[in-house]
Amino acid sequence: MRILGIETSTRRGSVALFDGDQVILALEHEKPNAHAEQVFPLVARLFAESGISKTSLDRVAVGTGPGSFTGLRVGIALGEGIALGVGVPLVGVCSLEALARAPDGERARIAVLDAGRGELFVAAYAADGAELVAPCALTPNDARERLVSSEALRAALVVGEGAQRLGGDFELATGAGCELPHARVVAALGAERDVASSPPDPIYVRGVGATLPDLPPSPLPKEP
Repeated sequence: MRILGIETSTRRGSVALFDGDQVILALEHEKPNAHAEQVFPLVARLFAESGISKTSLDRVAVGTGPGSFTGLRVGIALGEGIALGVGVPLVGVCSLEALARAPDGERARIAVLDAGRGELFVAAYAADGAELVAPCALTPNDARERLVSSEALRAALVVGEGAQRLGGDFELATGAGCELPHARVVAALGAERDVASSPPDPIYVRGVGATLPDLPPSPLPKEP
């Protein structure tokens, strides 16, 4: 199965082509606030440099967060446009699940990213990929208390840029691929997804933080 993966939930924007059981090519950028300008050209480069046509895709997989509101909208909209244009399914993959994907499958993993506002985005998965803690936004103290209360997570490995802020006695993963989610894993997980049960809906886990203004009634007469 040939899949295009797109991941834009964090400051890193990445795209990848996955075929069978291997990544053919992956590209990325980390220019601040530039997913809208950078990711589409990355997709064009991906197909040009790989020599593969978009029409040969079997599906598109996109990271659904949690993460940047703007980044998620950019990635999902791009995935929708490509999938619709080529006529293939679009599936959503939780970005924290992609980050926590264990190459060896021997230990549970906790994915932690900075969520701003003094909080962390957190989710946890068993060694076989089963979700143990659904994606959520918590303060470091609340996240730590919730995680240590789970027997299944006491020997878990913590991945992600927010790992240091989590604290506790958890072991932290190091090395490439342990900081931010990447499209290469989104694509690989997308190959396993059932299309009907994996919609590309953004995982926001909290509101946008905007408050509607308390305005007086309009002085203009209502239209009949």
